[in-house]
Amino acid sequence: MDLSTKQGRREQGLRIQRAVEQAGLSIEEIAGRIGCSRALIYQYLSGSTLAQPDRLQQIAAECGVGLASFYQDSDSNSASSEGSTIPAVPFDTDDAATRLSETLRWLQDLATAQESPPNPTSLVSTCERIYGIAGLLGNRVLQAQTMLRQGNASLRISDYSSASDSLRTAIRLATEIGEPRIELDARQSLGHVLVSMGNLNEARQQFTASAASAHVAARWKGVLSLGSVHTMLGEYREAMESFDRAAAILETAEQDGTYTLREAEIGMLYVNGNRINVYLNGGDFRGARPLIDRCVQLAESYGIADEHLEARFDLAFCQYSTGNWSDAYLTLSSVILLARFVGHKGKEAIASAWLGQLLAAAGDYSSSLQYGKDALAAAMLKRDRRGELYAQLALADACLGQDGRESEARYHAGQALAVAASMRMERAEIECRLRLCRVADLTGDNRELADHSQRACQLASKLGARHLESVSLVYASRAYVAVGDTQKAVKAAEAAYGLAASAEYAEGLWRAAGALGALTGDEGMLRSAIAVLDRLRSQLIESGLTDSLLENVDCRQVYIELITLLKREGKLEQAAEAAEFANWPPFSALLR
Repeated sequence: MDLSTKQGRREQGLRIQRAVEQAGLSIEEIAGRIGCSRALIYQYLSGSTLAQPDRLQQIAAECGVGLASFYQDSDSNSASSEGSTIPAVPFDTDDAATRLSETLRWLQDLATAQESPPNPTSLVSTCERIYGIAGLLGNRVLQAQTMLRQGNASLRISDYSSASDSLRTAIRLATEIGEPRIELDARQSLGHVLVSMGNLNEARQQFTASAASAHVAARWKGVLSLGSVHTMLGEYREAMESFDRAAAILETAEQDGTYTLREAEIGMLYVNGNRINVYLNGGDFRGARPLIDRCVQLAESYGIADEHLEARFDLAFCQYSTGNWSDAYLTLSSVILLARFVGHKGKEAIASAWLGQLLAAAGDYSSSLQYGKDALAAAMLKRDRRGELYAQLALADACLGQDGRESEARYHAGQALAVAASMRMERAEIECRLRLCRVADLTGDNRELADHSQRACQLASKLGARHLESVSLVYASRAYVAVGDTQKAVKAAEAAYGLAASAEYAEGLWRAAGALGALTGDEGMLRSAIAVLDRLRSQLIESGLTDSLLENVDCRQVYIELITLLKREGKLEQAAEAAEFANWPPFSALLR
């Protein structure tokens, strides 16, 4: 029976069917007992799919037959013309082992082909078959390697539950058979799975085990990953110390010949990628940009898809924050396509959520809502907590721009805040509270506005996040206005403008300048805010998007403040010019 042919697989399928029928079972019953779909059993019976050895073992056990009966080359129960039974042909175990080994080699070649270009979904299926055959042949090392490979493939498609199961199996097997390299690699990957699922404490344990290893690769990766956890928790000094340690390990490895120059450079690519996160979290976009450009170029030249995606994420965030919306839109769009091409659904979902946030800021709320919904569905399906966080923020932003949807915006911002709190991500908590500040401002809930803005200011100051602190102070200023404390309101707005200017943070600049201009009647400040907004509107047009920025009520209010101020001061001609230049017909009503 040649299982490489459809005819051979069909013959094996007939033997499976006969065994099931003789056991008095139905196809539905055998599928339920071995934990697979009825459709898969039908595929085995028809020969369209090669039955996996571990599945065959389960079927044999349920039917009360030997596994060998599914591989024999002749029937053992044929009767002679005299009614006597012909002795069963002995099962040739050596031949079966040879056939299994041949199938195994073919599957391993298939798995390698599925890794380049990446086809992680198919790779997971192939690894399941390899694992079963390796078990039949008693090759536990290959089983451990295959579970590591399968876990990494599941991680790539953001199937975190399956990835966790596979990687834990790899760790157990590797520990039992004394394969520390496989164990450490599996722990490293499991740590990344746990981070995505929001379990930072256990992730830290896995990374700590790697960092304590004598193996260079495991050690620098473990130290680096511990630094990434510090970054998520806002512990930036500890994070940078970890990144410096990882860089020192790589430098020593290159100097003593353990690593080639290429290997050391690739390691430093990951180190610098993590350093960038610290820069961006602190609002140091100017300091981050050269490092980002270097990482994009190096990742591209070495063909490292994951880090290329990360570098482009960072580039898009930097572009968006500094007001280069046209570039940010193009970069995020390319990230979505690249993530889809390499099968990285988690990064595709996060990129979609970020694009939803950009479009909401630009006033395109319907598109933002759709991107947010798609990102949330993907994140919830894969139990991706970080993806869920960003998707909820996108949905909050989309709802904030639409009349009568403040309660929905509050819900989504609250859901995001719950995720941030569960993962102890304080920087993300600031972003959630800024959304809640905006909800409170729109609904006139001054107590809530004061509470959220105060907490956001405290966290941003603690983390040194200048860009987020600038926006937090704008909302704190509005809270002071609500209680009639103009002096504190002006002071908060001035501090906000200073921080935004030092970080070159576009949102902070127009919000702070607009708030300060409205409070003090400073025409120059209002015009400064409008200059930033006009540049953003030009960016939208440049990227081929609709200039819908003035659908954003906060942006629109800055223009209203300027036109109203000019009219109040008797500068009617200038007020008319400002209204005409804004190219927003409703503004003309302000001149009557």
